Amino acid sequence: MRAFWDEQRIGRLEEKVDRLETKMDDGFAAQRNESRADFRLLIGTLLTMYLTMILGFAGILLQQAL
Repeated sequence: MRAFWDEQRIGRLEEKVDRLETKMDDGFAAQRNESRADFRLLIGTLLTMYLTMILGFAGILLQQAL
């Protein structure tokens, strides 16, 4: 009788662990997607800033040449 009860308890614990693992995997996936979006925004901002600086310096050089 005790062995049967232990098996049931272990089965319930395994189900709880599986549900927890699924929740954690879903949470990590959401965090990865959010991080990826933040990284893309950062790259877009940096590229825009560098392009603005390059065009600004080119404009200054063209004014000095003319």
